[in-house]
Amino acid sequence: MKITGVSKFLDELASRVSALPAPYPRFVVFVSATDGDSRARVRTITASSLDELREALQEKGPLQMLGARHLRLDWATSVQAVSFATYKAAMQKVKRNYSRKGLSLDADFQHAITEGELNGSALLYQGAQVPHCEINLNNFGIYWKRRFGKTFEVPKEADTVHLFSTDGMFRDRDSGEIVSLEPSGPNGGKRIFDIMQPANLDFMINESAGYLAAQVNENGMFHYGRHPCFDRPINHYNTLRHASSTYALCEAYELTQRDDLRAAIDRSLRQIAKNLVKYSKGPGGASAFLMDTGKEVKLGGNAVAILACCKFFEVTGDKTVLELARRLGNGILSMQRADGSFCHVLDADTLTPNEDFRTVYYDGEAAFGLMRLYGATGDQRWLDATRRAVDYFIDKDYWQYNDHWLAYCVNELSRHYTDPKYIAFGIRNVRDYLPFIRERITTFPTLLELCCATRLLLQRALQDVSLTPVIDVLDLHAFREAMEHRAQYLTNGFFFPEVAMYFRNPASVTGSFFIRHHGFRVRIDDVEHYLSGLIAYRSYLKERDGFIALCDQQKQRQLGKPA
Repeated sequence: MKITGVSKFLDELASRVSALPAPYPRFVVFVSATDGDSRARVRTITASSLDELREALQEKGPLQMLGARHLRLDWATSVQAVSFATYKAAMQKVKRNYSRKGLSLDADFQHAITEGELNGSALLYQGAQVPHCEINLNNFGIYWKRRFGKTFEVPKEADTVHLFSTDGMFRDRDSGEIVSLEPSGPNGGKRIFDIMQPANLDFMINESAGYLAAQVNENGMFHYGRHPCFDRPINHYNTLRHASSTYALCEAYELTQRDDLRAAIDRSLRQIAKNLVKYSKGPGGASAFLMDTGKEVKLGGNAVAILACCKFFEVTGDKTVLELARRLGNGILSMQRADGSFCHVLDADTLTPNEDFRTVYYDGEAAFGLMRLYGATGDQRWLDATRRAVDYFIDKDYWQYNDHWLAYCVNELSRHYTDPKYIAFGIRNVRDYLPFIRERITTFPTLLELCCATRLLLQRALQDVSLTPVIDVLDLHAFREAMEHRAQYLTNGFFFPEVAMYFRNPASVTGSFFIRHHGFRVRIDDVEHYLSGLIAYRSYLKERDGFIALCDQQKQRQLGKPA
């Protein structure tokens, strides 16, 4: 049997594969293969020499796998022997789904499974109520039978198990591309991928935007999300996230001008206008309210629906959506109190207050939405309402929430009012948060949005020498380093095919983004926030040199040198 490209692939493996010390097999290679539509089959190959390894890989079974559409080879690079009791105790200290080692029950690697297998079949996941990794015996039993054809027997506490790290490579038969994978660790298991390369960034934006657009049904409603370990849909809906995901699609459409994105946006906005909004007339004029489950009207829902409408107008020039945006704005004004604060939730039937405060997100969304409405219409009412809201946020120290929506809002407001208090508030919103942004183990995509919106604020402020004292409280180098690190770290949440292949239905999630600690959940708002952050980061990369120059000038001023 001859399969095209195998020899080249095996040559690459031979040049890179690592040898293990005794008592382990000299070479341990895991072959993972899938047609792209079903969970990868995995086979372990051990050998005492490179010639033996090559021969074993070209036997009938492995050779058939080497011809698969998606093929991945991982090889063990180091092994640690511990008692099973020690292993279980160690897992208690690891955030769920963040164990980055493979597991072998024997030194011969006859019963060994990779990190990808552990994750893809939820073998160390006991649900959202358990914050750490913990063996799921039911899932282990099912997968063990599939992988080894036998019943899983739980090791005794004193039994030795072997934790191993890997390196690897992946081949996509469709493109013929062979990519190197990151070794075991925080970035492990995915291709080496530099987000600072514009082509890479555009690839990720295009893939995730296409995925999000494909989730919009013919009726304009979204496929809300899925749990990919077992390909189960999320049977829930949230119209706020429907609207905010549409906003992200509009941002992507501005960049790509793709017809599939435009069609999805049209369907979604039509569904919002016809079926998801309640229209009303009151003292403030014709109003509209985005309806959500539980017979609620959420302040944030109205806000992100405005964002979607205004962005659609901005990128298409179609003014027909602005009437809905104005009515939604009137709805927000009816929820604003005299002191600038907002009521967060109304009863959908009576449009009377139901909940004063639910989440700080709603406040930032509302103020940002009103600013975008001002930008689209020039109506002073929206600007005045935003200023009242932001003055309230400043008075109540909302900087402590480090919220990305507040960053968006203050950046937008500062374009029209360069009052130092707005700049100071925007800087305070990130100043003490930089270590968290830099080191947070979860991908947390809204942190990139927070940084990118604040970058725009800073870039504008850095050009005004009078604002030097306001900006001096922020370590600009640390800010930029945290933002760039966060952008790169977000690539760990992308379903590259070499990651998706271990899940039940790889094709259903490839090209999307996931939340690892929620069982690799994929939901429209998860994809939306990654997408918006990366689009904003793309703008940053284009202006990066200029931003660095402004930061350097600020540093010179701090040192008392001519800028």
